[in-house]
Amino acid sequence: MGVFADRADGRARLAFDRAGIGCLDVLALFISGNEDATLRAAERAAASAAVMGARWVAAVVRTAIDETARRLVARCAGILAEAGTAMALEFSPLSSVTSMRLALELVDEVGEGSGVVIDTWHFFFGDSTWGDLERVPLERIAYVQFDDAPTAESDDLFGETMDRRVMPGDGSFELDRFVTTLLDRGFDGVVSVEVLNSELSALPVSEFARRAHAAAARFWW
Repeated sequence: MGVFADRADGRARLAFDRAGIGCLDVLALFISGNEDATLRAAERAAASAAVMGARWVAAVVRTAIDETARRLVARCAGILAEAGTAMALEFSPLSSVTSMRLALELVDEVGEGSGVVIDTWHFFFGDSTWGDLERVPLERIAYVQFDDAPTAESDDLFGETMDRRVMPGDGSFELDRFVTTLLDRGFDGVVSVEVLNSELSALPVSEFARRAHAAAARFWW
């Protein structure tokens, strides 16, 4: 389970501890063309991760990938590493990093510890291929975000990703192949269900969790 950086404080940590829930990641570090603002955001995210004991800080690049951006990604990764956490870089058709290949290239440049988030929505709607999934180093996978979606009804990918996801197995993604590709290679990392859908989000937390667990278990266990 993750937490937004601006909500990661002593009360949030206490709530997690009382529930016996570990904090997977802090959301989210947006790496933009504004270097000073990005570095300040990295410092805040690092501090939040330290409070929560989070292994990862999710990061999204929102500036053109050039040498300046590559250096900034590396500086942010260094700030996070100093706080005892690491960058989980997300690729998405809505960011500057549209493929798993480019995400891996960037995290390889910043050294050991950083990883890539593989979100099934971003995989199926983005520029990644089955070959990318077959070759991704397992140790570079920070975690998998597991979800499904129906066939897109518009070109508005932001609207599609933010409100039309469904539980795994209820959409059009080739999830059996996705899961088998990773499991056959020995993947045993963290899988988190990320279903962004206003109707499902209105459910009681316990019911949402029950449905999410049951849906994911059909594929992973």
